[in-house]
Amino acid sequence: MNDLSQNLSATELTAEGGIRLLPDPAHLWMVFRRHLWLFLGVAGAILLAVALRTALVTPIYESVASVVIQPRKNDIINMQSVAPDLPAESDVVDTEVRMLSSPTLAMRVVGDMRRKGFAVGPIDAPQGLQRAAQDALKHVKIMRSGLTLMIDITATHTDPVYAAALANSFAEQYVASQKDAKVGATQSASAWLNRRLAELRVSAGQADAAVQRFKISHGLMSAQGATMAEQEVSALNQQISLARAELAEKQGRLSAARAQLERGGGGADVGAALGSGTIGGLRAREAEASQQLAQLQTRYGDLYPEVQTAKNQLADIRSQIQQEIDRILSNLDAEVRVASSRLASLQGSQSQANGALASNSSAQVGFLELQRRADASKQVYQAFLNRSKETAAQEGLQQADATISALAQVPVLPASPNYKLAALFGIIGALFCGLVAVALAEYLQRGLRTKSDVERQLRVRYAGAVPTMISTLGGLRETEAPQDYIISHPFSSFAEAFRSLRAYVMLRAGNAQVIAISSALPQEGKTTTSVCLARTSALAGTSTVLVDCDLRRRGTSEMLTGNARKGLIELLRGEATLDEALVLDEATGLYVLGTIGAPLSTFDPLTRANLDKLLDSLRKRFDLTIIDTPPLLGVADARSVAAAADCVLMLSRWRKTSRSAAETAVELLTDANAKIAGLALTLVDIRKYASTGQSDIYGYHKKFSGYYQN
Repeated sequence: MNDLSQNLSATELTAEGGIRLLPDPAHLWMVFRRHLWLFLGVAGAILLAVALRTALVTPIYESVASVVIQPRKNDIINMQSVAPDLPAESDVVDTEVRMLSSPTLAMRVVGDMRRKGFAVGPIDAPQGLQRAAQDALKHVKIMRSGLTLMIDITATHTDPVYAAALANSFAEQYVASQKDAKVGATQSASAWLNRRLAELRVSAGQADAAVQRFKISHGLMSAQGATMAEQEVSALNQQISLARAELAEKQGRLSAARAQLERGGGGADVGAALGSGTIGGLRAREAEASQQLAQLQTRYGDLYPEVQTAKNQLADIRSQIQQEIDRILSNLDAEVRVASSRLASLQGSQSQANGALASNSSAQVGFLELQRRADASKQVYQAFLNRSKETAAQEGLQQADATISALAQVPVLPASPNYKLAALFGIIGALFCGLVAVALAEYLQRGLRTKSDVERQLRVRYAGAVPTMISTLGGLRETEAPQDYIISHPFSSFAEAFRSLRAYVMLRAGNAQVIAISSALPQEGKTTTSVCLARTSALAGTSTVLVDCDLRRRGTSEMLTGNARKGLIELLRGEATLDEALVLDEATGLYVLGTIGAPLSTFDPLTRANLDKLLDSLRKRFDLTIIDTPPLLGVADARSVAAAADCVLMLSRWRKTSRSAAETAVELLTDANAKIAGLALTLVDIRKYASTGQSDIYGYHKKFSGYYQN
């Protein structure tokens, strides 16, 4: 026991240094193989449940159509459109997504679906049309694809054909509604322009007539059509008009920039700043610095030196951006001052020219006034005339700002349930639940199973394993009792197990002649092991006697003594001699000292004195004495017999006997000063992979199948 404790302590120290930090793959595989059928049963149940659930769910089909916003136009003729194209901005695309989800468009879709022959509910009344539109919107999901200009229209329905038709109808009606809106706006503008042209034509004709009448009446005609003063004033007027327009434009840009600054944002949305290549480059550097700072903060925290450096770099870039914005605003202000100065200069020149012109004659002033009015009327009329022609030409050229990039196809497989996902989930769930079941079964298994359990938990030497006979037959039918099978099949793996057990006891116990076979509880294979071990020893030529000290159950006696009239109790009472009490097992040459019946009085034959006297006589006559004892935890006789024997071979039923029961039995034997040769596991099913652990011979049982004759 001391040597075993030292060896186990060294092993545990090694395990703490390495093995316990990571499970042994070979041990895990052994546990898995031991519970293979449990794993397969649980995994199969999970797979069956997932398959039934998938089969019973109503399939939902999903079909996707895509439209792309195209903020560009085909300039077949160079003219400005009445309905301008959409700009390439994110908020515009988001707005179009909302437009696709509008009830107005849904009503158009309902009508289109009805024309295609799909039943979409009663839509004759306005309320019915609205309900049908709401129902159609429930079956579609409209989302922008990332940050692109693509919009995906996903329709879901139990009918795959209906789902594809609904997605396509939304895309088609959206594009058609855009084109209809542009054509309608163009037609309205054209009608208004035609009415206005008629008015302007009359006004321009009246202004020209007034100029001609004034020139004729005041004699202001000239070969050139006007005097030099008039030409100068006219030129100055045009320049002043342009200067005022330029000043208004620059003031508008400056005012807009300042208003944007007042609203906040640091000038990031100032139009002039957005077009600056310098600011664009700084913005890219700012984004890169922000990303780097976020990564450093996530990895190291705010106090890390590189984080502070990244923060300073980001602040410096932002300062540069603000300085560039300030420079742009300063430039806009300078442009306004220059334009204002130019306008003031032109106005001064105009005053001088007007003074010179006024000195000519008051008639010239009247003429110029009439001429300006006439020219203005003609310009307005000409502008409206050109715009009317462009608008009329645009009616046949209007295009929608979106096109259908992909039509929805009729889906073959449903989106819900997703068979591939269900299969993947079922497989993963089956594997997980199966492994959990194996782990629980292993955890809840409280019996001794392996050599490691015996030596680590009980601190007792492992004597070997006794398999169940059926597990050694390789699929053959069990036709004989185990004690008879070892005689008819002496070279079988079942018989070899008892030879191995006998060899262990003889080598471990040294010169021991009396071996007690005991167990903690009943039904642990103690009697069968005693009989088979004794018969194996007798067949090997060793003079062997088997003593049945289980006076209450008398399993060995009933198995081998037959109709004997005298036995152990009679011998201990002095009512029979040893020769009269012994029964010969003719098949093996084994002698059996059994019991005729259970004691009927309070007489205790198994006292220490009686046992010592009996065992001394058996040692003189036989080379080996094997004693079948009662269970240790239930019958006190077992401790007396174990203490009188040279050594005790403990038995524990594989996976059934609890560790606490085995520990109590070992403690009882230790307290009785019995010498424990070791503990053997009985009724082991060696068909299960590594039944008693990889360190036992049955971990490699299949490799020696050619050595046995079952």
